Amino acid sequence: MIYFVYQILPHNCRSVRSILCSSLFLQKKGKKGAKAVEEEPVQVDAKDRIDFDSAKQKLQAVVDRFAKYANDAKLGKTSPKVFDNLMVQTDHGDQPYTSLAQTSIKGRNFIMTVYDPANIQRIINSVLGSGLNLNPVVDPSNKLTLKMPLPPITTELKNESVKELKNVYEKLRNGASLGKNHTLSSIRADARHKLTKNKKLDNLETEVWNEYEKLHKIYVSKLSEMIKAAETAIMK
Repeated sequence: MIYFVYQILPHNCRSVRSILCSSLFLQKKGKKGAKAVEEEPVQVDAKDRIDFDSAKQKLQAVVDRFAKYANDAKLGKTSPKVFDNLMVQTDHGDQPYTSLAQTSIKGRNFIMTVYDPANIQRIINSVLGSGLNLNPVVDPSNKLTLKMPLPPITTELKNESVKELKNVYEKLRNGASLGKNHTLSSIRADARHKLTKNKKLDNLETEVWNEYEKLHKIYVSKLSEMIKAAETAIMK
């Protein structure tokens, strides 16, 4: 809103009209001016963009995960975990085997300890239909225990175990991120993204990236050594 104010001067002076702006108008203008002021973006030094301690923990977690796979591969079909993905038909629908029983190895036999006697025959049927070529029988000394001999370790089974292990190795080394489980490749890509979104690196960024690449190669080597050792152990 604009007010017109007239000032009466002496007769020897002519009238002068002044234009004044209301305080409300001036305040609004001041607010608009304040909005125009933007803070300068905070620049993060290149060496602080990659958390090397966190990266080491993630890379080591990948190596540890592969070590677990390698250990299971050495056992092959003689691992108690061979039944972990088995589903059993019950009165309450299909249930995972691991919720109904647990498996251990004693001598040259699998020993299944079943929690509910009502599921004994159901578990036997599931194992027979699993394609594992195993035939569980009830232990005469314990009606809640199923017993079956370990499968023979043939060259065919060994080759199958090595093939499966190599697939896991490739996924953990070069694959995309597996949900919350990182791979070496996805951790590397994340580090690169944090360092710069541009295709070209400046001198300081290049120095930091070279340092990360050295770290990455250490864990790639660890993974490579582990799969070689596991293959040798499996094929003995």
